[in-house]
Amino acid sequence: MIEQDLGSGLSPDPLEERLRNALRARADSVDLHTLRAPAPPTGRPRLFRLPALHPVRRTAVALLVVAAAVIGVLFVAIHEVRETPVPPANRPSVSPTPNATDAVPDPPESGGVDASRHP
Repeated sequence: MIEQDLGSGLSPDPLEERLRNALRARADSVDLHTLRAPAPPTGRPRLFRLPALHPVRRTAVALLVVAAAVIGVLFVAIHEVRETPVPPANRPSVSPTPNATDAVPDPPESGGVDASRHP
């Protein structure tokens, strides 16, 4: 039944013989009618996969997410209500601007001293 190794001339050990017989029997049991085409994929693919959680843990995670969302909304709502409006800016006092006639340029021969103010 089992071919012996041609090069060595030794008979195979009992474990190897049993494995070969089992594999040959399995190969002989498969024929054209037992083979079939692979089934097409079903369902739609997910964008990302989450690890499977126990239903209790999944519920706890969902409740924590909802609680965090509610706390966030309340924090924003309370923060907006308590915020006081910004008071209007103080206007600086307006001083009269000097007229163009008040500022007379110094004549070049006076050496930078205004002769009209110093007699």
